Amino acid sequence: TMLTDICQRPGIEACGVFIGHIDEQGNWFVEEARPLQNIYNSPVYFEFAPEELLNVELTAPGELIGVYHSHPTGFAQASTTDRNNMQRVNQEQQIPWVWLIISGPFDAAFRERVGGSLKNAAIIAYHHYAEGLRTIAIHVEEDTSKPLVEFEEQREREIGK
Repeated sequence: TMLTDICQRPGIEACGVFIGHIDEQGNWFVEEARPLQNIYNSPVYFEFAPEELLNVELTAPGELIGVYHSHPTGFAQASTTDRNNMQRVNQEQQIPWVWLIISGPFDAAFRERVGGSLKNAAIIAYHHYAEGLRTIAIHVEEDTSKPLVEFEEQREREIGK
């Protein structure tokens, strides 16, 4: 669903949320990626439609564990805006979301390269800990009986310091 969503909105930052759970070790297990509207329809900025985000929180209480968005221009790292949002949500608001960014461009060559699998996409994940912004290891599961994506907490790679 996430790759389909991104390919259907190739010129803007497509965005959505992850439904799943966080284990005792702080690892995120995604069971569903749910696309949401980017109310700005911008290639460089996203913001969820508030009513859609509220609907997710009401229909899956306690299961919203992260967000994704695309960078259609191919910028393969968190922008300053992304970093500020990660710090605000993870630290100031104490919401333990994981953040996934998928980099484009989302053209025919991208669709051919990924072949429907996140394993072949340019993706990076982050979480903003008290010590700072860190990249998160990503494990993509092709077996649909298991969680879609696993993000493993690792604090060895600090970003931007």
